[in-house]
Amino acid sequence: MNDVAEAVRAKPAFVRPRDAASLILLRGEGSDLELLAGRRPNHVKFMPGVWVFPGGAIDPEDRKPWSVESGSDKFPPRLARSARAALRETWEEVGVLVGSRKPAETHPPSPARSHIENAYAERGVIADFARLTYVGRAITPTPVFRRFNTRFFLADRDAVFGDPVSTDELEDVGWHPIGRRPLAPFRDVTQFMLTQALALRDGTAGPDAPLFCSARGQRRVLVCREAILDL
Repeated sequence: MNDVAEAVRAKPAFVRPRDAASLILLRGEGSDLELLAGRRPNHVKFMPGVWVFPGGAIDPEDRKPWSVESGSDKFPPRLARSARAALRETWEEVGVLVGSRKPAETHPPSPARSHIENAYAERGVIADFARLTYVGRAITPTPVFRRFNTRFFLADRDAVFGDPVSTDELEDVGWHPIGRRPLAPFRDVTQFMLTQALALRDGTAGPDAPLFCSARGQRRVLVCREAILDL
């Protein structure tokens, strides 16, 4: 095989990042600060043994408004469907709903269309987008075999309904006292977004949502304009 053919063969294939979303849930302050997180099982191929926020890829069902949501016009369409994905994945991975208590019905409820809508409706909770704050976006660098273009959101404990549980997707799920004991291992993007979320929570964050990515092999932080425009 000649050198050119060998170089082509050795070049890693480009993997297009898949749209995803994640939810950062916090409670307490200072040394009592806690984060709802879980650890990925050691047998999985992607990020085994790593502590993560609940989240995952955006599904087709996340593109349609739910019968149990309110305030989705707070976000541009791309962020609205990302928020739905973050809420749905949080329910599927750690067993809690995020939103507000549903007010007393003044008219017959709309029929639920999906398992996540049923979960909200059965527990008298609405997926209240007003309880979510957009944190920023991160794109998995190349070359890796699996990439995500992830939007991160923040919510506080008073918007959480239910007790967290471990699932097949995340182990050791619970409110972890990160104010006293950091979780490790933590990926750099996870730590970056957690730091940004804490700054938003205490009012010290800058005016622009960050885009955490890589260019020419170097990690960079740019401005994510999706909070303003649906690009």
